[in-house]
Amino acid sequence: MIYIEKVHVVWINAGNVANPDDRVYVYDGLIVDYWLNGMEGQMKLDVPANVAMNLTLNDIGERVVLKLREVQ
Repeated sequence: MIYIEKVHVVWINAGNVANPDDRVYVYDGLIVDYWLNGMEGQMKLDVPANVAMNLTLNDIGERVVLKLREVQ
């Protein structure tokens, strides 16, 4: 079973060529700290902002497990 310890919403600064100091914060994904089978880990999930806002911890856990299976 996977345990979600913490979920961070990641924002990045983005400017434009005409005015690089004009900062706009752009949603970049979720960073998930998890615990699985006695091991801690951290993973970035590239989930669209409109989807991320509706995810439950169970949904996030399932996405982490699926991404871990892709890596193996």
